[in-house]
Amino acid sequence: NTPPLAERRELVWLGLSCSPCHRKICPLGHLNCLKTLEVARVMAAADRLLDIPASA
Repeated sequence: NTPPLAERRELVWLGLSCSPCHRKICPLGHLNCLKTLEVARVMAAADRLLDIPASA
């Protein structure tokens, strides 16, 4: 994986065997890396990066 270049960063991924493929079109035709990634996980990572308490 190529990490983000910013100092404050957090990777949110599923650890699928096909990732990271770095392609615009899924070669397997399922896009599981996007379809099964829960919005709550992405939001929690964003909150941590922004230092927003979970109860806010």
